[in-house]
Amino acid sequence: MISVQLTQQHFWQNSVEGYIIPLKSNLEPLSADAALTHIEEKHYPHLKEVLKKHQFEGDKGQSFTLSAKQGDALVQYIFVGVGSMQGAWHQELETLRRAVATGIHIVKKNYLKDAVVALPAGSLFDMSDDELAKQITILAHMASYEFSSFKSDKKKKPSWAGTLSIASKVATSGAIDQGNIIGSAINQARHWADLPANHMTPTVLAGEAQKVASKHGFKITILGRKEALELNMGGFCAVDAGSDQEGKFVVIEYKTTTPNAPTIALCGKGVMFDTGGINLKPTSGISGMKFDMSGAAAVITVMDVIGQLKPTINVIGLTPLVENMPSGKASRPDDVITCMNGKTVEIQNTDAEGRLILSDTLCYAEKFFKPAVMLDIATLTGAVQHALGHFYTGVMTKDDALAQALLAMGRKTGDRTWQLPMDDDFKGAIRSEVADIHNNGSSAYYAGTIVGATFLSNFVESARWAHLDIAGTAHDVPAINYVGKGSTGAGIRLLVEFVMNFPG
Repeated sequence: MISVQLTQQHFWQNSVEGYIIPLKSNLEPLSADAALTHIEEKHYPHLKEVLKKHQFEGDKGQSFTLSAKQGDALVQYIFVGVGSMQGAWHQELETLRRAVATGIHIVKKNYLKDAVVALPAGSLFDMSDDELAKQITILAHMASYEFSSFKSDKKKKPSWAGTLSIASKVATSGAIDQGNIIGSAINQARHWADLPANHMTPTVLAGEAQKVASKHGFKITILGRKEALELNMGGFCAVDAGSDQEGKFVVIEYKTTTPNAPTIALCGKGVMFDTGGINLKPTSGISGMKFDMSGAAAVITVMDVIGQLKPTINVIGLTPLVENMPSGKASRPDDVITCMNGKTVEIQNTDAEGRLILSDTLCYAEKFFKPAVMLDIATLTGAVQHALGHFYTGVMTKDDALAQALLAMGRKTGDRTWQLPMDDDFKGAIRSEVADIHNNGSSAYYAGTIVGATFLSNFVESARWAHLDIAGTAHDVPAINYVGKGSTGAGIRLLVEFVMNFPG
């Protein structure tokens, strides 16, 4: 666990055990407040020569730790490289995130109780100092996350807890507070997603949603199978049918006091475990399917953030929570179901289940709340990893203004997105001979990610809508050190930014 606070003392005036110092490739500090001349004059002569002797030149990804006496205390100077800092602002902001994360990892590994980092000028990254302070605070929480709930030696090895101070004369504590709220929420969602399916069932996650609603006084509705059948939610019920764990359909409502405010609906896929159903996944593809509820975890924690930051718009969080299991009650290939809006769907593949539960979710949101904008977030297709790897969430929408807003916010928050095309040429991929549409997508069309979005578009009538496919970004992302193994909390930073800065 980490706590982050603002200090208005100069960097070197802070009495801490660790000093995180981002350095450019010429060994110049990113913040003048953390100049190396202080160390050379008072504690460690010829410091730059020492760094170069150890092949530390401030390049991206480099780090070097030096222990030294500072008064009566032994402290660690943690140097992290950020390179030349001559790229686009959002690329260099990401470089800074990863450099500071490296420093936090060293602080944590060495069990330092506190550390300080000097805040660079926000103008270097085309943002205010407050915004940069918020981004670094969020990063600190993400970098400190660890999932060890089931480690038997947990009591033998004490958990680390420390404080990071962000040194700035111009940033405000309110920015740090917002970062603490968002960062903590991200780690909560990561914990839920990292829990195995025998511990994180539809009932358990619905209970967590209830806690969030009770905490903030939100109205919450939790439907079971019976109520879903009464609402003709054929997609939800078809997936839920095969499991002994009853599915839950969760709706959380935040209402602003601002008159005539628009409504945003956030819809998160919550398949607590995905075996593939009757179309059972191969062994190589079934491990890690506990993460198939990452979209739902994101939406629930975003609602928790909203309860604390109180935006001036209405926000509805909707999460269908099910297990996709094979059994005598499970849906079969060739079954035809009717979704909430009356459209019939031929189930060609029971492993294309996320779009079935989201179809009814989108219908429900429009029918009961008439949102101006709907965003759905889902680990929907493995195909998105082939298109964008693990580093970009796929965005699909016919609303270019909405797509551009999401892309810009992704660059700012580090929750990076990339727009994929979505036009009528893909409609033929889901044309069924026996129903209105089918759920699999013709192999002749390829583009599985876009075809999945095309399917979902059949259940949106009037709202501005975008689909976010996080199958590549939700877990086990390589090379980004502040997310590491397991769940990443993908989409949470992006959704919070969208809600708090709703572009209209």
